[in-house]
Amino acid sequence: MSSFQAALFAIALIILLKPQLNTKRYLMKQIVPVLSLNILYFLVSNKWGDPKISDFDELRQMSFHPAMLVREFFLFFYIFQLVYLTRLFFRQERLFEKMIDNYFSDKLQLYLPGVRYCYYAALSVGIGAGASCFLFSKGWELIFTIIYALFYLGFGIYYIQYPRTFIFIEPAINVTENNKAEFAGTNKRINWIQLKKQILEDKYYLGEGVNIQEMAQYLKIGRTTLSTFINNNEGMNFNLWINKLRVEEAKSLLIAYPHYSLAQIAELVGYSEASNFSRQFKQITTESPSVWRHNHKL
Repeated sequence: MSSFQAALFAIALIILLKPQLNTKRYLMKQIVPVLSLNILYFLVSNKWGDPKISDFDELRQMSFHPAMLVREFFLFFYIFQLVYLTRLFFRQERLFEKMIDNYFSDKLQLYLPGVRYCYYAALSVGIGAGASCFLFSKGWELIFTIIYALFYLGFGIYYIQYPRTFIFIEPAINVTENNKAEFAGTNKRINWIQLKKQILEDKYYLGEGVNIQEMAQYLKIGRTTLSTFINNNEGMNFNLWINKLRVEEAKSLLIAYPHYSLAQIAELVGYSEASNFSRQFKQITTESPSVWRHNHKL
């Protein structure tokens, strides 16, 4: 049961980060080993019996019983499974964050910390389930059942709320690009210097909530092409590049309009929240906007 649930919970969370993995083939790849071990255990226990263990002495005495050997192998497989699924989850999380950074200019509301916390909770429950094999206590079973019930409730509440977030992030994690969006009809050679000049002159980066798809359409090039230009020529992702441009604009405004509040400056450079503006400004300059303004008074 623990092994089945470890696979299903991990997959359920991983496909939130990469929906392309939501396939029957991928699911079966994770479930078949668990099914195989269950079938093996069923066959062995039917032939040699299914020993009941109530303490560590009985565990030592029966450790070489055929059914117990299958159980022990299953336990090692379960530990391997938890490690494997954890590595898989965090690898997909890193890829997810990379795609978000390459799409959105403002990612504050688009990270999914809830997914990470759900995985931590699922992993903790999984470890607890494995440890329960060695806790021969009715009291522990009751406590674990309560913990399990609370986990299921919290997991379910979070999961059913996810579609509202997915509506916004789906374009970022769907890397398939419509060829028509590439505006292949133009015969002009695409030049990043000219494109960057257009972006800077028009100050398109100051638009609130601008994303790479909108900017690509504005420039009449493909999203992938624009992303490649920024990554290769600027040496950073779309999110960082836009925020650096905004911070440079903010510096000019902080000096030119000393009577403007930080909230006003934030709005002028494309941030919907002054707190996010201050956070990004400090990350890029190592100083808060107010400190920077004070240190650079004319």
